[in-house]
Amino acid sequence: MFKVQWYPGHMTKAKRKIENIIKTIDIIIELRDARIPLSSGNPDISKIALGKGHLIILTKPDLADKSITAEWLDSFKEKDLNMITIKGTDTQDVKKIIKHLEIIADKVFEKRRKKGLLDRPVRCMVLGVSNVGKSSLINSLALKRVAVTGNKPGVTKGNQWVTISKKLELLDTPGILWPKFDGLVGVNLALTGAISDSVYDVVEAACYLIQELKNKKYLVTINEPYEELKLFGEKRGVLLKGGMVDLEKSAILFLKDYRSGKIGKISLEWPENHETK
Repeated sequence: MFKVQWYPGHMTKAKRKIENIIKTIDIIIELRDARIPLSSGNPDISKIALGKGHLIILTKPDLADKSITAEWLDSFKEKDLNMITIKGTDTQDVKKIIKHLEIIADKVFEKRRKKGLLDRPVRCMVLGVSNVGKSSLINSLALKRVAVTGNKPGVTKGNQWVTISKKLELLDTPGILWPKFDGLVGVNLALTGAISDSVYDVVEAACYLIQELKNKKYLVTINEPYEELKLFGEKRGVLLKGGMVDLEKSAILFLKDYRSGKIGKISLEWPENHETK
């Protein structure tokens, strides 16, 4: 397994910002990559979401194995966690998200009434690792319904709330989840493009991915990963002077093909009980 460790300095600032804002939030909208539902989550989210509504949205299901995604949805449902998938952020997906959020909002309203608190729109915040679709979702939920309701007490100056329905408000500052990780989590985030290719060995990454595709029967070949990558480079014409394959460029192309779905609809993480089904 190739090594990945990435923790940019701005993530510390982001973490502090979230911790300052979170007390004003009622519902956490957590985005995860459908290809890696576990690795694209963060254990800290569970702590942040304690006592709050929590909706997990799997993005990019069109790039994942449909049957595996269905198993993940069943698995999370058994754990009494709210999880849905969206193909993009078109009108139908936005309506689907709002419907689920309003169901959670009704539970928040009920808790408030029992405490004798007045009703107010429920406040939501989007969290997720890099390149999982936060900005697109926020823009779809907020910018299509730009009805700024003003600053709220306890929120950093400059942050604004926008109305997305009669029951819901969304913080229009994109949420940022600090992706500090080790081992397989970092590997999966790198393979799916959540981490810059410049911080790890792309040839090792491509070879690791090829082996994973073989292990999961997405790729059938008798070649070792390194040889398979060379053949891929030859077929794509990625050659150096003298006719040798440019392995680094071949690796980048292979990773790009995986991330875009050209290789196929592939899930890197499967539920633990998958093989027993």
